[in-house]
Amino acid sequence: MSVSARIKERRNRLGITQTQLAKAARLTPAAISQFESGARKPAFDTLSSLADALKVTTDYLLGKKEQGYDDLLADPKVSIMFRGIMELSEEDKETMLEFYQFLKDKNDKNPK
Repeated sequence: MSVSARIKERRNRLGITQTQLAKAARLTPAAISQFESGARKPAFDTLSSLADALKVTTDYLLGKKEQGYDDLLADPKVSIMFRGIMELSEEDKETMLEFYQFLKDKNDKNPK
């Protein structure tokens, strides 16, 4: 998958518009459109900003690796939750797992 396809696919997965991505990455909506269409390739600094806004690593956007553990931790909210979960008791971890399953089931029934 190309850089342009990965940017677009990830943006769509997050459910954000090109304008929202542009704002988060401090770029213009026109630049996002050009990157997604393949008309223009992002410079490294821009790629880094896009990766931060899309909550993935630059390696993922460049196609050097598939999305994985490092990409999960690239999302600040997930990173905070992950560190917090590691400190919970086994009983509380079980409760968190049940809550996750509840949210997943709810979202599967009512997709955005």
